[in-house]
Amino acid sequence: MNPAKPAERLPAKPGRRRYISATTERLLADCFPGLVPATVIEDALRQKAIREGRLAAPRRRGGKP
Repeated sequence: MNPAKPAERLPAKPGRRRYISATTERLLADCFPGLVPATVIEDALRQKAIREGRLAAPRRRGGKP
């Protein structure tokens, strides 16, 4: 029998966000501390889609602009 490899005895590492780069991690930590990354990403994607004309801007309700 072969002895177990050292990595096999270690507990699993906590999951790392695969969809966020190291630069994005730093931006989130510096500019949006304490906010949920999914919320920040959703807001950024929504703004980008509106700028590119892929999504209509939300309508304002009532009142003067």
